Amino acid sequence: MAEKTYQQLIERAALTSLELFQAQNTKKALKAELRSLYDTYFEAYGRPEGKFDPYSEAFLPVMNFTEAQFQRVHAAKKAEYNALRRHHTALRALDAYRPTKTKEAV
Repeated sequence: MAEKTYQQLIERAALTSLELFQAQNTKKALKAELRSLYDTYFEAYGRPEGKFDPYSEAFLPVMNFTEAQFQRVHAAKKAEYNALRRHHTALRALDAYRPTKTKEAV
């Protein structure tokens, strides 16, 4: 595989930055929807006493109600982590750039 040019590395870093931003916004929106579903459930059925504990029997119905949205949030967190990893990889490649030709090292 041919070595990437400095311009290609900059473009890759910029693209991964945008992808990371989109992944972060998606996760944030999905978390807000999850909180809204919790509020909707608690408004309709009441909130159990005590701190929110997903392993408590009292909170089991709300966990079942929000399971699908919780899984979407979980997938979005994973996508955000992967986007962050790809972005860091692109930045490391940019940082490690060593041109093979002197005129390309501008």
